[in-house]
Amino acid sequence: MEIPGPRLIVIVLLFAAASGCGVRVTGDVPVEMRDGVNLVTDIYLPSGRGPFPVILTRLANGTKTETAFQPAIGHFFAENGFAYVAQNVRGRFGSEGTFSAYMDGQEISDAYDTIDWIVSQEWSNGIVGVMGESYYGYTTLAAAASGHSAIKAISLANITLAREKQVLDGAYPLHGSGLWTLRMDEGMNGPYQDTDQIDLYHLPLITTGEANGLRDVLWRDLVSGYLANPGARRAQALEDYEKVRVPALHFGGWYDTFTRGTIAIWEGVKLYSGDQDASEMQWLVMGPWDHESMSTHLSGAAAPTKIGRRDTGSAAVSTYGDTLLEFFTFFLKREDNGFIDVPRVQYFNIGDNDWRYGEQWPPEKSRLRSLFFHSAGNAGSADDGLLDFLPPRNEPADSYAYDPRDPVSITAGTNVWSRAAGLPDRAILSERDDVLTYETRPLLDDLEITGAIAVELYASSSAPDTDFTAALVDVYPDGYSLLIQEGILRASFRDKDVSPSPIEPGEVYTLMIDLWSTSYTVPAGHQLRVEISSSNFPRFARNLNNGEPFGTSDRIEVADQTVYHSNIYPSRLILPVVMN
Repeated sequence: MEIPGPRLIVIVLLFAAASGCGVRVTGDVPVEMRDGVNLVTDIYLPSGRGPFPVILTRLANGTKTETAFQPAIGHFFAENGFAYVAQNVRGRFGSEGTFSAYMDGQEISDAYDTIDWIVSQEWSNGIVGVMGESYYGYTTLAAAASGHSAIKAISLANITLAREKQVLDGAYPLHGSGLWTLRMDEGMNGPYQDTDQIDLYHLPLITTGEANGLRDVLWRDLVSGYLANPGARRAQALEDYEKVRVPALHFGGWYDTFTRGTIAIWEGVKLYSGDQDASEMQWLVMGPWDHESMSTHLSGAAAPTKIGRRDTGSAAVSTYGDTLLEFFTFFLKREDNGFIDVPRVQYFNIGDNDWRYGEQWPPEKSRLRSLFFHSAGNAGSADDGLLDFLPPRNEPADSYAYDPRDPVSITAGTNVWSRAAGLPDRAILSERDDVLTYETRPLLDDLEITGAIAVELYASSSAPDTDFTAALVDVYPDGYSLLIQEGILRASFRDKDVSPSPIEPGEVYTLMIDLWSTSYTVPAGHQLRVEISSSNFPRFARNLNNGEPFGTSDRIEVADQTVYHSNIYPSRLILPVVMN
């Protein structure tokens, strides 16, 4: 994470002490689980006798590391009258046992046992909230799934559940969840394995850790099981939604790696929670953030306000801490601060640079419009591909060759976790032969895109399985090209309702590529571009085009890809447009 170093954290703590907050900190307390494993736990208590409502965070990043800035967060909540408990999950940073990384449901029972311990402490009044982002957002959800009666509210941020939404698209998130798993696979309860120098082109994928001398138990489990039983994972996600029976505050960002997962969990709990009152008390906050910029301000650091070269303004600075405080004050302290009347959906519009409020996502004013692909058969040229509201007639198809040895690698120079400010200019992609581009004419008026975006692609391939990617891009008058959203689909995962299956070479298939969601206003004079290709490396692992089991092969095939746009095969961008 790009966060302040130790010196800034020390300054924050010294300031807290100097301000007379009187926070009492007890570190490295062993808390015993039902199987005898002890988990290292830090406790932050407010001044006064108590007892206090408690906020619990269970994380794999370390309760004292720079990456999680738990001391600053602990002081923040203790200064506001909450006991704050930060715990290293098993197998991490001194906690005993083995880290399982989503694999075996261990976080559910560990959360339950920890809360049992909390409610038995003299400083606890028996009312508990749980919070976290990323992996500790997952442990927050696991705590709710444990069903412990002391939990009265949770807040989870920047997560996806059981990877169910990614698995259904079939593409392996190498740069994100994949390398994270390898980094976390430290067998001696330590910090992280160093993955900075790994050759990401190594094949077969499953041996990447071994080839670099790293422990790879979790990596092998993830790769070998990644594409197994996506339907079962979706069913498991629905069961988990049902178990969330408390009010929840969901946070996410338009440039987070788990944007879609955050919205899916919010929707899932609303639809499937086993408690009707809880289903009606699910709040969603979506900002102009990536994975790491949302909570950076809680450490005392300045939060970024840039997406590429686009300035999102002062209103973009995260409201995470203040909103959390209001939420937990209402549900844990039971003070009537009016939070119950806060609109259930809050989202930031990039471009207008302001917050919008409503009761549903997408908002009522959002309407789906179709922009169709057109070309004279040479959309690989920047001057040919057109994006237009008129449906195509009989037009020649576009084609390109996808060679996994030379994938589209525009994401190689960015940190997937803190990518927003460093998004590269995508204009360079027009120089590649394996990227098709379709552009609108310059817009006459501002265009607000708010909701879920998709590309319906009619395509064929010479391979038994391959990937297709789509990106929606804001093209400035000077040619600068900024990513709005992107998606990827493995052809064998084209039908979400059946098991994955290979494709017949040369046969035309309908491929629905999910480009996730946003709220983004494209200014008049700009153009919209859709880029179609077959790789987005290293954000996602390459499809080798050979149809062999994922992760186990090193045989590369070149795939001849064809994209159709005609009256029979009207490939299109499906755009959620706000109608004023």
